[in-house]
Parts: sequence; C-alpha cells; structure tokens
Amino acid sequence: MEVRKRVANELLFYRELNMISILVMLNDYFHDFATAVVIVLSYTMMLLVRYVQKDIQKDSIAFLFAIYPKAVHISGGLVILLLMAGIVRAFTYSQYEWNQMVGNDQVWLIIVKHIVMFSVFGYGLYLWVKMHKVLKLMKER
Repeated sequence: MEVRKRVANELLFYRELNMISILVMLNDYFHDFATAVVIVLSYTMMLLVRYVQKDIQKDSIAFLFAIYPKAVHISGGLVILLLMAGIVRAFTYSQYEWNQMVGNDQVWLIIVKHIVMFSVFGYGLYLWVKMHKVLKLMKER
C-alpha cells in the first residue's frame, strides 16, 4: 500500500512539473509572438501614415484616425505582455532554455540580442511619437 502512495505522489509531482514546463514554453512563445506583432504593427502604421501624407483624401484620413487609437492600444498591451513574459523568461531561462553546448558564451549572445532589440524598440517608440505628431498636425488642418 505504501509503495502505491509513493508511486502516485511521484506521478503527481511529474505531472505538475510537466504542466509548469508547458506553461513556461507557452510564455516563451507569447513573448516572441508579442515582439513580432509589435514590430509589424509599428511598421504597418508607419506605412499607413506615409501613404496618407502623400495621398491626402478624406476617406484615407478618416481610416487612419479610426485605426490609429486601436493600434496604439494593441501595441501598448502587447508591450506590457512582452515585458511581463520577459521577466518570467529571465527567471526560467537557465532551467528551460540553457544550451550546454554553447555554455557561458550564450550570455553574451543574449546581451547583444537584447541590445539590438532595445534599439529596435527605441526606434519604434520614436516612430510612434513621430506618427502621433503627424496625426496631430493632420487633425489641426
């Protein structure tokens, strides 16, 4: 009887551990997905603003003003998700993503990757501020 309890407890432990591993993996996917969507959404909005600037028509401007607040909310929410998932990813990296073959060199690779990504984020933030100013000028006209 005691052996059955011990085996049942071990199975329960491994099932819970497996669920945590799945949740960590999903967190990593959502982090990467949020990054990609924010980059694509920012670039798309920049293209739309440039298009409307070149071809100023009432319908184009109305469409841009209708979609802009939604894009800001979506990208803002995704940035928050990205930051929260990034915190979880930072704490779970060594257990779930660490590659023994690369060893400690991957720390430098991650630092360089994040410098590049923060630069892209900074440039994207600059583009959003610039788009906001352009839309503000369009609204005043």
